[in-house]
Amino acid sequence: MNYPVVIVGASMGGLRTAESLRRFGYLGPITVIGEEIHKPYNRPPLSKEVLAKEVTHEAVAFEERAATADVNWVLGTRAVSADFEHNSVTDSDGQVHPFAALVIATGQACS
Repeated sequence: MNYPVVIVGASMGGLRTAESLRRFGYLGPITVIGEEIHKPYNRPPLSKEVLAKEVTHEAVAFEERAATADVNWVLGTRAVSADFEHNSVTDSDGQVHPFAALVIATGQACS
């Protein structure tokens, strides 16, 4: 049986977690919840060059890999509560997301 994984945090950490799950053979459903309205993107250092021109989301978006094309991205909402007794996360839109595993990936990944 494929158990659902919920990842709270839809930036680099959430993306890399979803990619790693697939790379290591997890075939079950993955839901990523994030407050931003865009999928993960490269955040270039603030510079005069960036300030001098408009940078589009498409220009800085990470390429979507085939392995994570089926990931359910719940964007523009945030996780507001986790119910560990019933294994679910509720988002700010009132949607309940059941999980067998929960990953909190709200920090920034460093390389």
